[in-house]
Amino acid sequence: MPTIKKLPKRSRTTDTFKSKARHRFYAQRRWARLRAEKLRQQPLCEMCLSRGRVTPAEDVHHKISFMSSDDACVQHHLFYDFDNLMSLCKECHGAIHAGVIHPQS
Repeated sequence: MPTIKKLPKRSRTTDTFKSKARHRFYAQRRWARLRAEKLRQQPLCEMCLSRGRVTPAEDVHHKISFMSSDDACVQHHLFYDFDNLMSLCKECHGAIHAGVIHPQS
């Protein structure tokens, strides 16, 4: 019978800290304005458009995750960089985060 390896437990402290850090970014009015501007300029899902489909965008995705760095200045730059954002439909956004599809930069 095959042995199933258990994944190591994730640190709750680290997860909570990162979650709070992410929430601080997304809770700011500046993000709400930037997100609204992105959806105004690109109201269609960029992934669907690349496949010839026309789908309204509902989400804004960071191409390079701002949490990919521990440096606060880099995080801030990546978070608010308009060129680092993609307009996406819920389906494509979920697929990217599930690792099913990869966004084009």
